Amino acid sequence: MNPLAELTASFRGWSDILAGRPGAAAQFRTDAGGVIVASLTLLVAILLSVAAQSAGTGIPTLMQFVFGLIGQAITVVLLAFVMARALRVLKAQAGINALLVPVLYALSYMFVVAIPLVLIGPNAALLAVLGLGYLIYRAGRALAGMKIGISIAFAGLCVIVLVVVPFGLYMLLSLLPSA
Repeated sequence: MNPLAELTASFRGWSDILAGRPGAAAQFRTDAGGVIVASLTLLVAILLSVAAQSAGTGIPTLMQFVFGLIGQAITVVLLAFVMARALRVLKAQAGINALLVPVLYALSYMFVVAIPLVLIGPNAALLAVLGLGYLIYRAGRALAGMKIGISIAFAGLCVIVLVVVPFGLYMLLSLLPSA
């Protein structure tokens, strides 16, 4: 299990997905080890994003940092749950890991690409989220054999989860009394 080799393979896999070449799924490890490596890659991307944002706004407290990581973990778990349920309802030919691993890498790319976009302006990072939606759409088409409309709806559902869950968690946290 070489994380750099896995990351390189994910670049090749996403290149194949975007180009519509067959065999893109073979570039991603879809076993438990592949999920772990993709999750660790996402963690590193999140940490890079936090470090870059801290340079501009100040270092977060330990509790803010921990709650932020917990919030991201909850979001990813809910994304995996929603993806699994959607694939089950759609009776898609791909299993959850066949889409989850590439989407975790795509999330990692989004966090890294969002770093310079946030420096442009807070709303510029929305471009990274829209790009992620397109990547999820392409993954649905290439890896799960979804039709265009179904893949668009699947990508929209995933983006809604990725946007709404952090806001919902933030609102729940605001209900807690401050110390």
